[in-house]
Amino acid sequence: MAASGVGEHVTPFAILANAAAPAADIDKLRNSVDKFMNAFEEFKTTNDENLRKRDVLLDDKLDKINKTLDGFEPLNQKITKAVEGQSAMQEQLDQVEKALNRPNRGKDAAGQDEEYRNAFEHCLRRPQENRDSAHVAIMVERRNTLVKGDDAGAGYLLAPPDVNREIIKDVIEMSPMRSIATVRIIGGPSLKQPKRTAAAGAATRVGEVQPRANTGDPTYGMLQIDAPEMFARGEISLQMLEDADYDLVGELRSEFSDQFGVKESSEFVGGSGAANQAQGFLDAGAGLAEVVSGDATKVTGDGLVNLWAALKNAYESRAIFTLNRKTLGEVRKLKTTDGQYLWLPGIAGSVPNTILGSNYLEFPDMPDVAAGSYPIAYGDFRRGYVIVDRVAISFQPDYTTGADNGVVIFRCRKRVGGAVRQPEAIKKLKISA
Repeated sequence: MAASGVGEHVTPFAILANAAAPAADIDKLRNSVDKFMNAFEEFKTTNDENLRKRDVLLDDKLDKINKTLDGFEPLNQKITKAVEGQSAMQEQLDQVEKALNRPNRGKDAAGQDEEYRNAFEHCLRRPQENRDSAHVAIMVERRNTLVKGDDAGAGYLLAPPDVNREIIKDVIEMSPMRSIATVRIIGGPSLKQPKRTAAAGAATRVGEVQPRANTGDPTYGMLQIDAPEMFARGEISLQMLEDADYDLVGELRSEFSDQFGVKESSEFVGGSGAANQAQGFLDAGAGLAEVVSGDATKVTGDGLVNLWAALKNAYESRAIFTLNRKTLGEVRKLKTTDGQYLWLPGIAGSVPNTILGSNYLEFPDMPDVAAGSYPIAYGDFRRGYVIVDRVAISFQPDYTTGADNGVVIFRCRKRVGGAVRQPEAIKKLKISA
């Protein structure tokens, strides 16, 4: 790990990502943990004061401390996913992109690179009317080999070799449903599993010679979870593929993969189960029991305790809360009737932060707190929800269909589905009085 400069901000997440962290980095980790615990103590003090005397300034201070605590959530999410058995899933969203390098070239190419780099930098730093014609000619020669109407279409992908090849993109957030649900790979169009729909009748007492009447038979049905198709399609000109200083095929493959992930994670939470969608656990048809928050517009401590208590003991050992970051900020302010905070930090002991003693994961696809919404769910998702994978991401280049127009078509598909299989294993909180 490189030595840090003066004033460098080192997060515990970055330190733990380095398995061979030296003693100096361990000290940084301790300092970061101390800052986290101090922020939490300050948060409690400020929140207690605000509960006694509502003040706009205290609200602002709470928001600032909340943001400080949010800065430690990436580490907490990493630890929580490790507890759930998949610590490698999206360990660092800010490092999901890697520099894309072109294969090494010989000395002949080096001179051309130098010439093009000089022209590139010259044109980049000057308005069009002040550019040297020789440099412009070099740029035009390179650009004329591509099909692009403007720079947004591809022009800046022709940067010279020593320009940073990392493509800047916004972070894509996805709900980590695969880390807590059951994932099945299937060999047919759907997963079918027998399911008891009604239990046998209650047992009863009888005398020694009394007749034994039928107390009621259990009934069964068949759970079926289909794996409909997701599809994406893109086009890149053949000349752009040949001349760009970036691995455009790899970039497109990565982009399709991200978009498939966004689509499926959204459906696993709120999908309707119809129109070729997965069924989300918040869908009304999923059959989850709901617990009201006790207030028409916000989450309350009593409502959250009631949600926790509504789950059967058999599911509690692997139960987890799901909520988005805005809701988490509100939950941090909640206390039980005896004054204990429902959210507690666990980072100092290398265990996840908890809500009422249970782990939680941030799900960006969970709705915000609003009247009638379901911003929090709680349960054993491994027993309650199944994801079925039929076909992994299939990436298919087509050099024929668009050949007359100099275009290569890329098609990408995936077959995946999901549904609730055990409704009683998950409960949801409704914002309602």
